[in-house]
Amino acid sequence: MNFDTQAFLSSSVSTAKIIVSTVIPYFLLAELLMYFELMPIIAQVFEPFTTLLNLPPEAALALASGVFLNLYAAIAFAAPLGLSVYDWTILGLFLGVLHSIPVESAIMKKLGVDWIHSVSFRLIMAFVVLTPLLIIPTELLFDNPDHVASALYQTTLTTPDNFTDFILQKSREAVVLTIEIIALVSLVIFIVTVIKGFKFLQKFDHHLSTIMALITGLLIGITYGAGVLLKEARYMSKRQIISVCYFLMVAHAIIEDTLLFVFFGADIFLLIGIRLFFATLVFFILFTYYKVSDT
Repeated sequence: MNFDTQAFLSSSVSTAKIIVSTVIPYFLLAELLMYFELMPIIAQVFEPFTTLLNLPPEAALALASGVFLNLYAAIAFAAPLGLSVYDWTILGLFLGVLHSIPVESAIMKKLGVDWIHSVSFRLIMAFVVLTPLLIIPTELLFDNPDHVASALYQTTLTTPDNFTDFILQKSREAVVLTIEIIALVSLVIFIVTVIKGFKFLQKFDHHLSTIMALITGLLIGITYGAGVLLKEARYMSKRQIISVCYFLMVAHAIIEDTLLFVFFGADIFLLIGIRLFFATLVFFILFTYYKVSDT
């Protein structure tokens, strides 16, 4: 096995910079909106949308930032809300499918799926993957769906006496949250680097490009795995590319994306199981459709 230390450090540092520049400012912004009682006003605007997802209206900014920016921004806005296990699982499923739309849709376009199709599909599937949680009684899926599992808010026991104390306290919480997320993501990057270093994977030729594209996107994601996906796509048929793309739009970065929400209490088995089920279903439907249409 060959472990690429330089690649691991480079990826960890660049990701840490993104996390620091995203989590701290958005976390503090969310806290300030609640401190000045502006969050309820903003939440009212988005209440019909959050109601569809069975989420509290205050989660609107987390949803919007996750869809248009990235999951780190979504976590930063959601962390101060004291969401329940059920809420975090809903948020993790929805944003696991529909996040970083501008960046990832651009990558999909390079792979052959235009913006309209990729965005429309991901929006539809973001609601589809929630179906089991919305129709199955929560007591059958969760031991304690209303439990607030966030360690951040279990330790926040005192209310600041003034605005200065408030800013200092929330800044400390933002830094702690950032460090925890960086540690979590760095661990994921380490695991992925180890997997990529296995010699038997390095011996794969381009006859296995479809498998390599699926594995790469599933583990690393669309954004970080874009280089490999674009490279392997040159050796894949249209049917293979389309099938892989639509699979990954439902389930990608399955380790990192999942653990970010599990850290706050989301159910890991539901997050992984539901996304993989629907992604696999989509893959085989498309693969079969293109096979039939080619004959």
